[in-house]
Amino acid sequence: MYKHRFIALIAILTLAFIFLPLILIVITSFNSANTISIPLDGFSLQWFAKVFKSRSLMQSFKNSLTLALLASVIGIVIGLVASMALVKRPGKVSNTLLSIFLSPSLIPGIVIGYVLFRFLVVVLQIPLNLALILGHLLIVLPFCVRIISASLKELDESIEEAARTLGCPPTRAFLTVVLPNLRPAILSAFMLSFINSFNNIPVSMYLKGPGLNTLPYAMMNHIEYNYDPTVSALSVMLMAMTLIFMVLLDRSMNTQQTRTKITKGE
Repeated sequence: MYKHRFIALIAILTLAFIFLPLILIVITSFNSANTISIPLDGFSLQWFAKVFKSRSLMQSFKNSLTLALLASVIGIVIGLVASMALVKRPGKVSNTLLSIFLSPSLIPGIVIGYVLFRFLVVVLQIPLNLALILGHLLIVLPFCVRIISASLKELDESIEEAARTLGCPPTRAFLTVVLPNLRPAILSAFMLSFINSFNNIPVSMYLKGPGLNTLPYAMMNHIEYNYDPTVSALSVMLMAMTLIFMVLLDRSMNTQQTRTKITKGE
């Protein structure tokens, strides 16, 4: 009995450690005071309105959103092709290459950002916007390859073989049979890629330029010079956006799994 109480206490403390900072951010975002403080001086929505009035924050949000979408979509396409090539030819070389694809996530982001700046911008003279996309692509690609390749390994190859036996061309068999079964993995890879790209600071810090700032870095600059709850309000909006995104993704994955079960006659 005491053992169960101890485990429950540990679980409660862990949840408090995770959610307490988020709750404090939500509370301070509605504070009428001009500084981030608790307890509240009064209830106000002025800081949410200030987010939309700030040109730097809104432009940075658009930049981060566009960058994360581009990097995630390109990463999904490249990751899908690379995963197909690695999984279809299993062996030591494929396993080694899969480990190499994981290597960028093992290197500190600030090191990757500095190396990319020196090589892409200084040496190759690549424009900053293209260098920033390539840098974020390097961040998201390991997630895409690992998730999609794991799903491909679990996919029953007899489904594709049956489609081709019935006269379906290879390309059409891939698009109509294989790709729909990979949808949950692709959506998961896209979600992880988008979140990691959107929230990245180290790589963006080196590859950003005039008029090309990202939202996390803009928020960090705002906190440095302004201690008002504007960033708290923006954080609440981002949390709500992420929550809605995850709910829609979860429903989409559940719908796909239900359709797959119905197709298999389960």
